[in-house]
Amino acid sequence: MKQRINLYQVALQPQKQTMTLSSLFVLLLLVLAISLLAWGGLQWQQQKQLQLNAHAEQQLTRQQQQLELLQQALLQRKPSSALINERDLLKRRVEQQIALQHYLSAQQIRADYAYSTVLQQLLETDINSVWLTHFKLRPRTSELKGLTIVPAEVPGWLESLRHFDYFQGQRFNQLRLTELPEQQAVQFHLIAEQGD
Repeated sequence: MKQRINLYQVALQPQKQTMTLSSLFVLLLLVLAISLLAWGGLQWQQQKQLQLNAHAEQQLTRQQQQLELLQQALLQRKPSSALINERDLLKRRVEQQIALQHYLSAQQIRADYAYSTVLQQLLETDINSVWLTHFKLRPRTSELKGLTIVPAEVPGWLESLRHFDYFQGQRFNQLRLTELPEQQAVQFHLIAEQGD
């Protein structure tokens, strides 16, 4: 079964949309009115922005003038005598503190060149019959050489050395005594090492 369609029927043909001249004129007037309103709004905004800019420029000019006046007033103003006196006093104090600091630094340098603690301890154990001629002091070992005219006093002298800080933890493990007949003295050689 075959169906036929007649494309020439009025219902199937596209309908033409037509606009009358009056509706076209109204539409044109509406577009023109909207354009004029938009242009007027832009002009109003531009005028408002120009007024704001002019106002800001006036304020800036006024502030610059005030700044110049304040700078001139500051240049012409003299500080009070109380402030000058206080400044001079503070300056003198700072100079005195710097001088004191230099003096203390110099004293510290001099103190650093003083005898070390070990030498002071050796001086405290001084015995008239025992003289040190040579010594080496290292962190883990010590070596002492000297002369004595009374060899029996060397062990007592060694015992007094053991009580000092530097020799704490060291053991006196070698002691050699050599008689020097031409000098009527005995030479001793002592080696101390770190003990357990």
